[in-house]
Amino acid sequence: MNTQVIEQEFLQYTQLWVENFNKGNIKYCIDAYTNDARMIVKGIGKFEGREEISNFWNELTKTAKTLEYINTNIIVLNEQTVHLNAEWKMNIGEGIITLEEWVKQEDGRWMLENDCFQVDKQY
Repeated sequence: MNTQVIEQEFLQYTQLWVENFNKGNIKYCIDAYTNDARMIVKGIGKFEGREEISNFWNELTKTAKTLEYINTNIIVLNEQTVHLNAEWKMNIGEGIITLEEWVKQEDGRWMLENDCFQVDKQY
């Protein structure tokens, strides 16, 4: 397993996610989650499946813009699974991503299966 190649391939997907978020293309971001994805936002709630995750992001992005990942750490578990953690900041607050679990699909796309983060400060 060449972790460097996997990490480079994966980075394209996470960077496109942030770019699309910042452009307001929330549909792209929601479509990056698998149908049965799970998202936990500490102190806010647990969201099961793309529909619940969609409702969360559509509501949040009425005011949230300019997402930035800081001190990103990528862990390649195997050829199909990558974990990402980082600090995040945007115009409405900041916090920590404790786990983004991206899983490579049969068609070669990387998609979010688990997303866990917390809000430490709200502006």
